[in-house]
Amino acid sequence: MLDYRLWLAAVPGPIPETEARTYWNLKDRPTPTLDEALKHADYVYVGSWQDGHLAEVPRPGRSPAVRIFDWLFYRGTIDCYQAPVLDARLRDELLDLYQPQPGDLPAECTDADTVAAFLTAHLGWGLLPEETPPTKAPSSGDTGSFLDR
Repeated sequence: MLDYRLWLAAVPGPIPETEARTYWNLKDRPTPTLDEALKHADYVYVGSWQDGHLAEVPRPGRSPAVRIFDWLFYRGTIDCYQAPVLDARLRDELLDLYQPQPGDLPAECTDADTVAAFLTAHLGWGLLPEETPPTKAPSSGDTGSFLDR
């Protein structure tokens, strides 16, 4: 069974739509602006899940990390390809999704206060899911990255 880990990467600048399209579609095309942004992004670890948490049809009880990833994917690909900009509404939506649900399967999760503090500190930034830790050594403000590319 595969383990997946979710980190959120907060990037301060906009990502060109062509590079966001490449990112969300997991293509191997060059993304120099995005690559540079991810090197300098701030990160927070959200949690993990396994194959058993995934479903063909989304359902509410899986894990907080899967719900966060799914919502960011939706927000990053509907209407246009982008790094969703973190505003108060998106922060509140993500925090609601992060709350445990009665049907959730057991999964590792970061403390909700840590995630909330990270999101609040990065209002106005682009937000992307990553699967692996950042390649740079985290600074004191970093708490770590998600989609193994």
